Amino acid sequence: MNIVPSPEQRAIVDAPPVPLRIAAGAGTGKTTTIALRLEALILGEGIDPEEALGITFTNKAAEELADRLRSRIQVDGREVEVTTYHGFAHKILSEFGPFVGIERGVEVVGAGYVRELLRQALAESEPVLLDLTAPGRRVDELNTLANRLADHLASPRDLLDGETPDEVAALRRELAATLVRYQELKRNLGVVDYGDLIREAHRIVSNQTVAARIRNRYRIVLLDEYQDTNPAQRELLRAVFGDGFPVTAVGDPDQTIYEWRGASLENFASFPVHFPQADGRPAEHRTLSLNRRSDRLILDAANAVKEHIGGAASVARLEAHPDAGRGTVRAVWHHTDGDEARWVAEEVRRLHDEDGVPWSEIALLFRRNRPMHLFREALEELDVPVEVAALGGLLAVPEVADLHAWLRILDRPDDTPALVRVLLGSRFRLGLGDLKPLASSEWPMLETIDRGTFSEVRPEAAERLETFRAQYRALLTDAQGVTLVELVRRVLDVTGTWAEVEALDDARRLSTRLNLFRFLDLAETWSPLEGRPSLTTFLEYLDLLVEDRASEELDTAQVSGEDAVTLITVHRAKGLEWDVVFVPAVAKGVFPGSPIGGLPDPAKRPEAIPAVFRLDTPPTGSDLRRLHDAQEWRTAYVAVTRARHLLTVSGAYWYTASKPKEPGPLFDTIATLEGVEVLHFSDAPGSPPEPARIDTSNVAPDPVFPDGWAAALESADRLDVEPDARQALQLVLEGIPAESPSLPPADVLTASTTGLVTYASCPRRYYWTAVEPLPRRAGPAARRGVDFHRKVELFNVGKVPLTDAEGYDLASESTTPSTTADPFGAFVASRFAATKPLHTEFPFELFIDETTRIRGRIDAIYQWGDVWEIVDFKSGRRSDDPNAVVQLQVYAVAVDELFSPQSLRATFAYFGDGLEEVT
Repeated sequence: MNIVPSPEQRAIVDAPPVPLRIAAGAGTGKTTTIALRLEALILGEGIDPEEALGITFTNKAAEELADRLRSRIQVDGREVEVTTYHGFAHKILSEFGPFVGIERGVEVVGAGYVRELLRQALAESEPVLLDLTAPGRRVDELNTLANRLADHLASPRDLLDGETPDEVAALRRELAATLVRYQELKRNLGVVDYGDLIREAHRIVSNQTVAARIRNRYRIVLLDEYQDTNPAQRELLRAVFGDGFPVTAVGDPDQTIYEWRGASLENFASFPVHFPQADGRPAEHRTLSLNRRSDRLILDAANAVKEHIGGAASVARLEAHPDAGRGTVRAVWHHTDGDEARWVAEEVRRLHDEDGVPWSEIALLFRRNRPMHLFREALEELDVPVEVAALGGLLAVPEVADLHAWLRILDRPDDTPALVRVLLGSRFRLGLGDLKPLASSEWPMLETIDRGTFSEVRPEAAERLETFRAQYRALLTDAQGVTLVELVRRVLDVTGTWAEVEALDDARRLSTRLNLFRFLDLAETWSPLEGRPSLTTFLEYLDLLVEDRASEELDTAQVSGEDAVTLITVHRAKGLEWDVVFVPAVAKGVFPGSPIGGLPDPAKRPEAIPAVFRLDTPPTGSDLRRLHDAQEWRTAYVAVTRARHLLTVSGAYWYTASKPKEPGPLFDTIATLEGVEVLHFSDAPGSPPEPARIDTSNVAPDPVFPDGWAAALESADRLDVEPDARQALQLVLEGIPAESPSLPPADVLTASTTGLVTYASCPRRYYWTAVEPLPRRAGPAARRGVDFHRKVELFNVGKVPLTDAEGYDLASESTTPSTTADPFGAFVASRFAATKPLHTEFPFELFIDETTRIRGRIDAIYQWGDVWEIVDFKSGRRSDDPNAVVQLQVYAVAVDELFSPQSLRATFAYFGDGLEEVT
């Protein structure tokens, strides 16, 4: 694509190879600009691609930057090295770790392991002042203090001397003493955390000989998202690339929204001093202010928000592109949060149905996760497909939550909440009344079920409890002899989860499947720091991740480009954009919001580090509130600049029944702008909302209940209710449909297509895998096959899975394939990738003689004119098993019965060594 740079971009592209800071406003094309600059330097200065280094934050950002550079710079297949800030430190530690006594292959532990070790350190310490009745809170404080010390290259031992012994300082000393023990535990295990990566890498490059070796490998360095770096990362980069090295730092101080995670505003503001030119003069400065994303009214709103931020080194104002439209900005204020959610859902539906806006071009951005569920429910009631991108929300996905509950009751028989979730769920459909006799028993509820004492339970419920008991006992037996990941797979199979997933709508089916795979991957790759993996230790690990509240390891999977409305927090939306953006809950104290848990004042909070240990200018007590407010306004700036054409901010008086909210300053700022449409605004909050009630005013006549089902429900426990009405109501509440003659009888044999192939090869093996299954261990080939099929499925439906956590891209030998084969690469180069299939991952049921039901799933069905082609993709080499053809035979019969194509062929496509087809 031929890009015509703006004058601002041209000034950056043509700048000489000297230290340079670029302040790039939102939507101004910073990634394109730095790619053009690097291309110009490689061509004009004779720099080889391998002599350029790009550094950014997350895996995702690094991949996007690498793709952009790859599309611009093509020199004999050589590429620019792109990594993350922590990945750069990890590379240094991997190569030079012995300089500081660290093995080259040292393992980096994430949030769950960190909390596990902090809990152990706390248990092994002997604090006097710390309140140990809330260990989770103490672990939070330890984690925060450890991170802030690492952000400033300080050590816990530094805190053990020199502080005035007031109460807060004394508490901080006890936290520091616990962190010393935490450091010892890590050293004994041979692991480091992410803070150690930067701190130890800085120790290594403090040796000027080592720093020179690293620096001499490169001639140009690009630092992306530099506004989010912490002081320790800055000092690491200065030690290697200071003294006039041509470093280009790109960022937007108005988008510094991670100060709570250690980012320092001073890094970007003082870059010209930190990275001076070779002659000692400050680094040069350029700006990008021409916005190429948003329409004019949206930029007016963004600039109005910017005025609340203040600060230096930012872009003065965002300027609209000459081709930008007028755009639409709206401010809407409602009576209750329910009114707000319903209005937003109706407006989303209207925009799609009447204006033709794709679901995927609409997003709801939230300051915090809490309000998301209300808006999601309102959207789903109108059949709007939604995708919730919630940080740390994997265990809240309904299907994953059910799976997690099963694992908990298999390991913890006294976990009644997990048991209740399973029994009240869609599989067993029991009611609270059914559980009352169980809860009243002299034994724990699960033991009561296992004993089979259902005498006081209605017959239908007793049958379901018997089914549950049989499944529970079978899975409990499996849990004693299979691997953790195999146990998870068996729970999914036994509970019929995969079938339920297939019944979901298109948008939810794919995201739910990815989230289940994400949980499977977590179970498969996890191992404890000490000892063998077990269900008990895995559940304890999950508990620790939940405590972390922002664990990226429990982040939900996202499907880029999925045709669904996105519900996402503002922090996660950074770097993304949509045609239409709604920002709900813009009320006073909510957005901009108040600090959670108070301000990080070291005089009042022991987990905040004292000023003497900071590498940047320490804020005073009076500055802390101002800095927090500025960060909230920067978060608001990120929110409003995500929209291209339509921006709506909304709020309500009543989010709780206790006290009404007022419109916040963000709402007022936008609502008072010229050209903004203000809708549904009321000057007074009025009365609080009534408790939620079911509206029965417009209910269709009911043939069973003359007075309506609601009246029957309210009187269901009265003695004067007719028996037949009571029975009818019971059936309605249980959701049991009348028996359908189309359903197979109970004695129908159900087999899978894979089972038929196994039976054709060896009936005895079929018996031990399908009838009386023995424990099986999934090998590497099976795992590679699953991964290959996931990639092919997503490719065929035009999606890109972002199933890895937004973590750091660290090198790992375990991820290196054992051979040079690239099945997915061979697929992409094949004829199958050039055409979208007629059907992808097509499920079917085939009935034979009313006695046998065969279930299966076809990888892809293509149509070439009048010819239909069934294709089964294989990640390995061609099989010599003559019975494999049974699989294609079943597929062909199923497709012929369902669609009756004029011409049909079936193909095995093997990608283990290039492409080999057997048709």
